[in-house]
Amino acid sequence: MKLPTRRLRGALLACATAAVLLAAALAAVTLAVYRVREPVMTMNAIALKDLDAASWSARRLTMVVDVSVTNPNAASLRYRPSETRVYYRSRRVGEAVGPPGTARARGTVRLNVTVGVSVGALLDDPGFLADVSAGAVEVATSTRVRGRVAALGGFVVRRCVVLEMNCTATVAVANMSIRNQSCLQRVWL
Repeated sequence: MKLPTRRLRGALLACATAAVLLAAALAAVTLAVYRVREPVMTMNAIALKDLDAASWSARRLTMVVDVSVTNPNAASLRYRPSETRVYYRSRRVGEAVGPPGTARARGTVRLNVTVGVSVGALLDDPGFLADVSAGAVEVATSTRVRGRVAALGGFVVRRCVVLEMNCTATVAVANMSIRNQSCLQRVWL
């Protein structure tokens, strides 16, 4: 068997070094581009629907919560069904589940969730009628979206994401409008 010459050994070593450097550069660029960033949730609106005497007698109110999820990642965000809860004085009075879906890479998706609020639960609270007579009822909402960001089929980067938006709003009883809305977002990666 003939031993490789010095020139052939040098060429093989140069090719191997170039391949290792190219793989390292490709890995660094891939991880920089596909780094998982925090998605942003925005509360667009909270609205009360179908307000009339029949809804009070049916003991249900309808609240529509409009939320946007912006995905700043270079990979899509697939999320499970969202959970929205409505509270009055730390007591849950309504709950709804939104549909699952996908937020495209660097895109925004809107979630409209219709929550049925139990009038009976509101009337059971002794302070509710006092708040109504004062003209303002303060409610809180909590929306949670769980999902996963996966780049290149999950082979390069895969991270679980939990978004939570907690809002408080004051309902003006005179015209049933929302005022003084403030929200706080939390993200877990």
